[in-house]
Amino acid sequence: MSDLEHTEDRQASGLDAFLAEVAEVLGQASLLTGAACAPYEIDVAHCRGKAAAVVIPRDTHAVSALMRIAVRHRIRLIAQGNRSGLVGGAITDNSGKQVIVSLSRLRRVREIDPLNRTVIVEAGALLSELNRTLETHSLYFPVDIGSDPAIGGLIGANAGGSRLLKHGDVRHNLLGIEAVLADGDGTVVQLLAPLRKNNTGLDLKQLFVGTGGAFGIITAATLELQRIDQSTQSMFVALPDHAAALEVLHAFELHFGDLLGAFEVISDAALAITLRNFPTLRHPFGQSSAGCYALIEIASSMPGLHTIFAQRTEQVLEQLYESDRILDAALGNTSSFWPLRDNLPLAIAKEGLPLSFDVAFSRSRLVAFRDQAAQWLQHEHPLLQLYDFGHFADGGCHLIVLIPHACIAQYGIAKVVALRSGLYKLVSENGGCFSAEHGVGPVNAAYYSKYTAPEVQEISRAMQHLMDPQAVLGRYRYT
Repeated sequence: MSDLEHTEDRQASGLDAFLAEVAEVLGQASLLTGAACAPYEIDVAHCRGKAAAVVIPRDTHAVSALMRIAVRHRIRLIAQGNRSGLVGGAITDNSGKQVIVSLSRLRRVREIDPLNRTVIVEAGALLSELNRTLETHSLYFPVDIGSDPAIGGLIGANAGGSRLLKHGDVRHNLLGIEAVLADGDGTVVQLLAPLRKNNTGLDLKQLFVGTGGAFGIITAATLELQRIDQSTQSMFVALPDHAAALEVLHAFELHFGDLLGAFEVISDAALAITLRNFPTLRHPFGQSSAGCYALIEIASSMPGLHTIFAQRTEQVLEQLYESDRILDAALGNTSSFWPLRDNLPLAIAKEGLPLSFDVAFSRSRLVAFRDQAAQWLQHEHPLLQLYDFGHFADGGCHLIVLIPHACIAQYGIAKVVALRSGLYKLVSENGGCFSAEHGVGPVNAAYYSKYTAPEVQEISRAMQHLMDPQAVLGRYRYT
């Protein structure tokens, strides 16, 4: 028997022993194998893998026991929430040797403190579930995302969303964390104290934010909440071009300050494809020659401001219209225009294979990048279509490059890699970030190695080795 065959036999034997021990300690009901794993082996971005098994622990103690078993048998665990990421970080590779840890049973809301405006919630709870529970207290978690991620996934990606402008990303709204470490004891780190001020040593919870489950498996979190907005004014504004969006953003910040809750920009092409695929939605202006549109929201948890908001909004819009910085505007409430934004990714996916790029820049560099990207794509990949939208006010930009159904056969792996490399090169040249909210995974790992400073990579590598010396956690190693 060859050395390779001996190695494979040892690995198979270790995996069999791991699965047997998991079934004995956690119960057979917590373990899925074979065809039962299929729903957990693909995510929203169509990243696929082949899992040795899926383990669905019932609580933090079970996650700790699972970690002890994994470290003993050197089995790689991939923590998974609702599979809504775009970089494949919650999906195993194709080796059939990695194990998915689904946190879908850890969904309890352990404690709500309305006076403190905090909640302690388990990592598998979905954002929509949490906010429905909080609604009875007139509270919500203000990270607003079009998909419905699990809380652990939000933390692992340090998601931002449409209202980052006002409330910040997950990191700014996270007060505490509970996580299981990748050591022989499956140590549970309890950092759940609902305190806004705690400077007693290192802020260790931040080690787990934005690291995609590489430093430990998050099992619960303490989140800071906001009061539900009682006064809002939404508007949909037609703009001559993307450059005008920056001027309009500046005007609204001058007139409304921190009452400006959201400022989303949608290209004309992106709006058109959404309306084409969701015929129940209506164009706010019937038709328009705009180059792009801004969805703007003014909001406050203070009641009784509707009239003031409406009056001041009309004044600002009138000034912008007279100076030719806007072409048209429509006023409404929160539900009036957001479906046009939220259904956009679904609409694009109906017409082909979408390649998603979630990038970020300083606001002053965003328009230049967007225009360069559009020109580059037209020149290098004329068969493809670009749809751009995003959280313009925080420098975020979602680019979706659509490979139409008729062109998919012409775009194999090599062409897709060339396309990604070309766009990320433009991102780097414009001083941007190639992963604004989704972290690092197999989809963009090569670009982390290429565009992240060597000294930063070295620190990250050392930190991961400290937190996970046996390499049993996460889809990506900072090596």
